[in-house]
Amino acid sequence: MRAVVYEGVGRVAVHSVPDPRLEEPTDAIVRVTTSAICGSDLHFLHGKAPLDPGETIGHEAVGVVEAVGPEIERFRPGDRVVVAFDVVCGRCWFCRRGETHLCEEFRNLGAGIFGGGLGGAQAELVRVPYADTNLLAVPPELDDERALFLGDTLTTGYYAAAISGVRPGEVVAVVGAGPVGFFCIQAVRAQGASEVLALDREPDRLALAERAGGAAIDVSRQHPHTAVAERTGDRGADVVLEAVGSPSAFATALDVVRRGGRVTVVGMYTGESELVPLGGWWTRALDIRFAGICPVHAWWERALEELLAGRMDPLPIVSHRLPLDRAAEGYALFDSHRATKVLLVP
Repeated sequence: MRAVVYEGVGRVAVHSVPDPRLEEPTDAIVRVTTSAICGSDLHFLHGKAPLDPGETIGHEAVGVVEAVGPEIERFRPGDRVVVAFDVVCGRCWFCRRGETHLCEEFRNLGAGIFGGGLGGAQAELVRVPYADTNLLAVPPELDDERALFLGDTLTTGYYAAAISGVRPGEVVAVVGAGPVGFFCIQAVRAQGASEVLALDREPDRLALAERAGGAAIDVSRQHPHTAVAERTGDRGADVVLEAVGSPSAFATALDVVRRGGRVTVVGMYTGESELVPLGGWWTRALDIRFAGICPVHAWWERALEELLAGRMDPLPIVSHRLPLDRAAEGYALFDSHRATKVLLVP
């Protein structure tokens, strides 16, 4: 089969690789109809997270079940499914509590040894362990492109908003208006936020944030603290969602939240470290929550309801649809912020 392969820092290409096969009785093989390039894939592209040359990449996919192991109960060949970006066992103490991101057998598609050695989803076929847990059936009325986002970014945005406890009438700031930030904006709007402030420096992303119901703040033109203060009577935002995953974005989130406010960190971190002013955070009575990896399995059915009801919609962020063979071009477009979301079709 063809798949996107990591060649080294800054380089990917499409190669022929062996087809995945059923290795365990709880496996399924899915024929991918659409995959996507995610912001966290760029962490691997740039060497922020380890990936060895020759390994396949990608973790967002929707497709059709090609084959199933003898212990699979919920799916059969021909079923349309979304693939969870993180693969979990579904049976450990954490999974039973809905904390699947803390699973004792947690793995990530397309993340090399960092993710447990599973193949990537930017491919014609992908092997899905514990498929009864890690696949979601796609309703007949839902198209593949919208369904795709349930396996990662749309559900992540919904989850981040939900655990932030946004109350009607609160002002929410979202730091980073990329795909996850876009969905955070849609989700907090649905929860009743009185105003959502989107902080970014990319014009295309800010335009999309406005389409999602956010008020765009270009941080290259106006200091974030000043901009948010002007819109909140000098208090700051009640809730801030950090959807980037960088120390500078984290610092911005802390700078724009009000005293007694809440910060939810949903951006991806790996080896970064920071000296923190504990006394300042304590004095300001800040509630800082690290969302961690989204426990998508516990939330994707609720996110599906939002999608079917029209309160969330991913299609506005899709800027490019490319054949799989042009994946390297798609990575270059996304990495340079010339694309807001790239879909790949095998």
